[in-house]
Amino acid sequence: MKMLWGMVKLEFLHKYNFMKKFFFIAALVFIDQISKYQVIQKFSIGESLNLLPILDIYLILNTGVAFSLFDDGGSSGRWLLVFLVFLVCLYLIYILLTESLNNLESTALIMILSGGLGNLIDRSFRGHVIDFIHFYYDTYSFYIFNFADTFITIGVIIYILDIAIQKFRANGNKTS
Repeated sequence: MKMLWGMVKLEFLHKYNFMKKFFFIAALVFIDQISKYQVIQKFSIGESLNLLPILDIYLILNTGVAFSLFDDGGSSGRWLLVFLVFLVCLYLIYILLTESLNNLESTALIMILSGGLGNLIDRSFRGHVIDFIHFYYDTYSFYIFNFADTFITIGVIIYILDIAIQKFRANGNKTS
């Protein structure tokens, strides 16, 4: 009986953990999509609004990948990107559902997946990604991006930090 209760408890915790991940992903994708919707409703392409001395909302449509790379691929390039991003998202979902991850790994992959899904939605249904966050300083202009790009970047940073932390801990536990 005790073993059965333990299995039921473990199954509940697994489902609870899955639901937390699902709602976190859904919330991040919602934030990305609602921000893009708001910008598209209030701005014309190329229109900008200065928020801070280093930050504008500046609407562009990106047909390429990160930072507008490969933006001249046409329709076949678009669908190739959709297919590749879809495969990456499926892989991340598989990892999140099947692997035993620590909190940092899980958070990192959730952020990367959420950003990928946000941009996948744009590229699939609009044919381009809506970018609007523009940081700059003096004559230097950083690429224009969106929240999905931010989620991906933060996720990658968290993942790299987690690898470094694990490596540091492993090296710190070695005896001479």
